[in-house]
Formats: sequence, C-alpha cells, structure tokens
Amino acid sequence: MKKGDEKDTNTASQYTANKIEIDCVIFNFEGEILKVLLVKQKDNQGNTTCQLANDCIKKGETISGTAQNILKKYIGVGNFFLEQLKAFGYPSPSSSYEDISIGYYAMVKTEDKDVENNVFNLNVEWVAVNEISGLNDKHKVILDYSLKELRQNICKSAIGFNLLPEKFTLLQVMHLYEEILGIEINKSNFRRKILQMNLVHDSNQKEEAVSHRAAKFYSLNMQQHEMLAHRELNFNF
Repeated sequence: MKKGDEKDTNTASQYTANKIEIDCVIFNFEGEILKVLLVKQKDNQGNTTCQLANDCIKKGETISGTAQNILKKYIGVGNFFLEQLKAFGYPSPSSSYEDISIGYYAMVKTEDKDVENNVFNLNVEWVAVNEISGLNDKHKVILDYSLKELRQNICKSAIGFNLLPEKFTLLQVMHLYEEILGIEINKSNFRRKILQMNLVHDSNQKEEAVSHRAAKFYSLNMQQHEMLAHRELNFNF
C-alpha cells in the first residue's frame, strides 16, 4: 500500500458509513408563475415545516433510480425531465463527519392531471419560487443552485419547454422566460427570434373561447431527450 492510501481508505469508509440522500427540486410553471414542490412535515414541537422532496439511497438502489422514484412518489407520472446537479456536503447530526446530498432538479407539466391535483400525496404543496421561506440551510443551498442552473440552461438549450404544455402559444413561451430570468422581453423581438430559430412549428390550431384575438398554438420541433443536448441555441433576449 502506497503512502497516503491508508488515509484515503479510512476517509472512504467514513463516508460510506454516513447517510447519502437524494434531494430533488421539482419545478412547475402554472399561471405564469414558477413553482417548486415542497413536502410538508411536522417537527418535534408539532409545527409544520416544509422541505424539498427527498429520500435516502436504499440498499440495491442506484442514485438515478432513487431520484426517479422520488418523482414518481410525489408526482405520480412518468413523463418528467430530470437532471443531476452535483453532490453537496453538510454536517451530520449523528457523527463528526459530513453527510452527502446529491441534488437533482426536475420539470413537470401542469397539464398532467396528477401534477395539478396532487392526488398521489396530500402532504405536498406547490409554492411560488419567490414565496418560499423556512427551508433548512441545506435545502436553501440546493434550491439556489438549481435556480442558477435552470437560468443558465434555458438560455442555451430548449430545456425550458419541459415546463410548457405539448401545444403552447408564443406568449406562453415568452412569459416562461420572463418569469425564470426575471426580465421583461420585447414581444415582437421575441416572436421573431423564436420563429427564425425554426425551433417550433405551427400546430394549425388556435385558442378558443377567448376575449382577445385567438393566438396560434405551436409545438416543439425536437424530442425531450434532445432538449438539453442542443446547447448551441442562443436564448439571450
């Protein structure tokens, strides 16, 4: 054994003895508002607190498998976007070493009935990103990091369309980008840029029963697995 190997082995055994948790930031875009799914729990004093959807890796499970099971548990649908963020270390309450959290962020569509009605778990709540409070320090860090990644990725890929219905108006797309990026976008410039990118196609349908001029519905010109791969797109408005 080389010098230093014994130390590395001891360090590895310390981490394997500690808890490895998967924490998921689950995003949803509803009513022009970006929301996150929070799980309600009661502390030892009987007070209700909220946290991100999470679970520990169980024996025989993979990291990605645990993350997918969290989504299925709280959302109840299999059609979602899921991307790993990174590993986070945080103080362990049971030892002098760090526990490990592997963060993910996910996107689900409001049009999924199970998402809208939360029929699979009554202890969850969709909260607007700007209204979230009371998270513990670990979950605040993961949430902030996921928002940073989301903002970066929607400017260079089509990942944001995972939050929209299968058929959408260009105004819905614009409101999505305004909400996530926290900016105001010129409507004419946005429409022209989206159409020039050949990213969407006309679905030959329009809004019905609306008081304003009916807008056209569009659909995306790529599959879900291609959305993040196409990082050459430029969504800087």
